[in-house]
Amino acid sequence: MKILFVRPQPSPDTIGLQHIMLVEPLELEVMAALTAADDECMIADMILEKQPIEKIISNFKPDLFCITGYITHMQVIKEYCRLVKSLQPAVQTVAGGVHIEKFPEDADDPSIDFRVVRNATRSFPALLAHLKNKTPLPPGILRTGEAVQLSKLPPYDFYFPFPRRELTQKYRSKYFYVFHQKVALMKTSFGCPYTCNFCFCRKITDDHYFARPIEDVITELKQIREKEVYIVDDDFLLSSKRLREFIRMVKQEKIQKKYLVYGRADFIAEHPLLMKQLQKIGLRTVIVGIESFSDKELASFEKRTTAGINERALQVLKESGVDCYAAVITSPEWSDADFKEVGKKLLEMGIKFVNLQPLTPLKGTGIDVAEKDLVISREDYPKWDLAHVTIRPLKMSISRYYTNLMNLYEQIMFHPKNLFSHLIHYPLYMQWKLAKGIYRVHKQYRERIINTKNTYAEDPVYTTHTVQ
Repeated sequence: MKILFVRPQPSPDTIGLQHIMLVEPLELEVMAALTAADDECMIADMILEKQPIEKIISNFKPDLFCITGYITHMQVIKEYCRLVKSLQPAVQTVAGGVHIEKFPEDADDPSIDFRVVRNATRSFPALLAHLKNKTPLPPGILRTGEAVQLSKLPPYDFYFPFPRRELTQKYRSKYFYVFHQKVALMKTSFGCPYTCNFCFCRKITDDHYFARPIEDVITELKQIREKEVYIVDDDFLLSSKRLREFIRMVKQEKIQKKYLVYGRADFIAEHPLLMKQLQKIGLRTVIVGIESFSDKELASFEKRTTAGINERALQVLKESGVDCYAAVITSPEWSDADFKEVGKKLLEMGIKFVNLQPLTPLKGTGIDVAEKDLVISREDYPKWDLAHVTIRPLKMSISRYYTNLMNLYEQIMFHPKNLFSHLIHYPLYMQWKLAKGIYRVHKQYRERIINTKNTYAEDPVYTTHTVQ
């Protein structure tokens, strides 16, 4: 069987953070690892691919077309499947990804033959057997028009094969994350045991958490050629015992890598010695969900941290020689003064890179917002990217809110002290690449400012609403 795996190009309506962070399609490399030896597989990364998808389809002539994406890709996934059906009428199409797993109805379309809704690494090879040998369709797969029946889904199974990274060889030199050039992805655990109400990640596995054995992780790590590794666990810094075993085995195997990971502030604050030990084996950067500098806001997010813990965590990282990429949630209740205060705090705490996320009530999370208070339709999928303003601001116009977002980004990214630090620590070509990416994102924000001024010109009054 000829199987074409595709990562789609995002919609132009999606704010393109891929301009400053573009990483490999790990999920497709994993799915390809589940195919049979006599299957012919190809991965097309349409974010980087120079050939149009029509030409790739016509040349490869797939029997099976597999595509994956997030909530922002729902329209694009359907467009790609309709296209491949028009070019190859006999082709079978499969769509997957974390949003489809939780909300398969959003991808129910005549052009999509199968949707993967549970245990992709078990369901996909069973689907291949169904297509080749007419075996029963696995319970984790839905046909067109079928609705999910939760009671009939199998229990979670977190089997994870080693990815077929050779299928993305032609793209690999282009993958990066901010200042991490030629970065490889790795996943060592699934889910998160915490209950932050804004987070969709924990809902993907219905609050189940599973960690791969460290021996398995080390075996895969030794197969990765890149020196930079981005561990994309929802929270890598979770178990001190597991991390100590990771440190021990990395030393034992003499693995020389640099790591970028996610970690909670409370764990970092409580384990200063462990952070120094991780830095010595290659930990370079931690993405920390600071979320807020307000204890009240942190409590409303059910974050289980405080502003004081955040400050202590950043101090521990600084003392350990580890960079911090801070993630901050901007509230619809913020005023101009709030934006300025957050900018001041970020600079005081030495943050050099920040990811600002307007509070976004994704389906399935614990953030409940009345539909009348949404400024983006639930069906306008490309704009649910954690970068668009989705909840109407209380204290300013939407265009002014975007202006504040853009100004806060610039205040941190282009602060003279931060620019000087980047000049010392990072190659000029990476700084130039990041500058171009920031310019493109800046341009998209400018467009949102102009569009919202035009769209909401008759709406200078800010409605009162409640976010629960």
